[in-house]
Amino acid sequence: MLRITTWRLASSAAPNTTPQTAMQAVNEMCATLAKIPGSGSVRWFYGSGGIVTVGEPESYAVADAILKQPAAQKAVAKVLGLGYAIVEDQFLLDPPKVLPFIEAQEAVPAHARN
Repeated sequence: MLRITTWRLASSAAPNTTPQTAMQAVNEMCATLAKIPGSGSVRWFYGSGGIVTVGEPESYAVADAILKQPAAQKAVAKVLGLGYAIVEDQFLLDPPKVLPFIEAQEAVPAHARN
């Protein structure tokens, strides 16, 4: 699974904030998130008019549990405190993980699908 999150400046950055400050905060956030069991690697890129983070959590449950961790909350809060906001959050699943749901849907009689 991939979690692709787009962050953009939503408000003015704090006074004396440099681009390097934001880069450092995002680097720290990604490193912190990647240390949480089941989160997989977490990287970031410039794109889509802001910063895009790409994580590889094992599942939706892990993706939800990540933000319950105090270290993750602190790291994300630091980025939000610099004026960034999440403007898009996408989950992409590998085809083999989706196939059981497609097969289950096909097992439902046509008259009962609506």
